[in-house]
Amino acid sequence: MTTLALGLIETRSLDALLADGPPSLAACAERLGWPFVPLGLGARTIGRLHLGSEFCETLLSTEAALRHALARSRDAGLGFALVTPILSDAGLSRLSSLLPLLPDGTEVVANDWGTLRRVGRMRPDLIPVAGRLLCKLIKDPRLPSSEWARLYPHGLHSGPFGAMLDRLGAARIEMDVPPFADLRDFRSTTVKVSVHAPYGFSVKGRSCRIGSLAQPPEAKFTAGQDCRRDCLIYVGGLSRPETGAADLPTFQRGNTLFYRHSDAMLETVAAAMAEGWVDRLVLTGDWNENRRTH
Repeated sequence: MTTLALGLIETRSLDALLADGPPSLAACAERLGWPFVPLGLGARTIGRLHLGSEFCETLLSTEAALRHALARSRDAGLGFALVTPILSDAGLSRLSSLLPLLPDGTEVVANDWGTLRRVGRMRPDLIPVAGRLLCKLIKDPRLPSSEWARLYPHGLHSGPFGAMLDRLGAARIEMDVPPFADLRDFRSTTVKVSVHAPYGFSVKGRSCRIGSLAQPPEAKFTAGQDCRRDCLIYVGGLSRPETGAADLPTFQRGNTLFYRHSDAMLETVAAAMAEGWVDRLVLTGDWNENRRTH
């Protein structure tokens, strides 16, 4: 049975989202401005809360936000996962102060190998999950056909990759829906699979385009900027109208390029869920209607 998870970067919208109890998939889709594609789960309610950013160390949860989210998820009877980005040594030190706050059996979504190792060594009672940055895919929203995507298949079916996940204790992996997704993309015989919707990420970097707006020319598009969390307010749209290409809707938030799923991609996810290959759907997006990206 597929579980629905609500993915949040911060907690400012959490109380409103849970004001009347865990929302349904249909209600979440409407709030995201997502033309709901029937996945057979419209009336099902959210069963989990995932807190954190996968893409920027600056957005690693604070202790106060984590305590609040844990309390709200507990009160609502929801499962919980702490989501982490790729972390530097300084980021791993910050993570080390968060791990003691997590109850036994809490999931930690790690997007680099060092974080998986740190979780396993420091809190072996927690459940490590391989994040979608560890599930490498060709996810260019400009792809013209499925042939391009098949040139470099992802590692979900790779024996050595599965052995690495097993050695680090990760029995679940999160992934995106690639353009021209094939049903077989979601099948794994070694780990459980979570899928993000209705947005996927294409590529991330170290410099923040939005954060550069207020910087002097010599400091634009560099790493290590003072962060004002502009990415939580502003997004930048990208398009190639002059080419006539049928690109997926694309936008940049902070240091990461995202794309919106097509109906065909979501239908493939629905088929994978029906086969039992995907047992968790993580709903990610901008939960504040005043900041909706599309």
